[in-house]
Parts: sequence; C-alpha cells; structure tokens
Amino acid sequence: MEQQGRTLMRLEEIAGYTGRSIKVVKKWIRQHNFPAVKIDGRWESHTALIDKYRAARIKRRIVQEQ
Repeated sequence: MEQQGRTLMRLEEIAGYTGRSIKVVKKWIRQHNFPAVKIDGRWESHTALIDKYRAARIKRRIVQEQ
C-alpha cells in the first residue's frame, strides 16, 4: 500500500513541514523517535509518517491529561 504525501529530502524541509526549528527536529530524532533517518549523509522523512507521529503524540498527551 502506497503512502499518501511526499518524501522530504533535507532537514530544512522536515523542519519547514513541522513548523519547528532544525534544532528541535534533531532533538525529536534523538529523544522522541521522530520518523527521520540519515541516508547517505542526507536526512529523509515522509509527510505521512510525520503526520502519524504527531497524531500519536497528541493522543498520548490527551490520555495523560485525563
């Protein structure tokens, strides 16, 4: 099954998509299992994976607050 969305090929693109700084995105990658990998020296991710990651984090936060 093919994912909807598009591939993001640079850390700047990933940060732009999330609306966060590169520093924050790097922190998420290191500490929070953010869906991005470095392949041949270039960071890559996919918008569908980022959307799924963000939705899961929101859901966890809501559950924690209940």
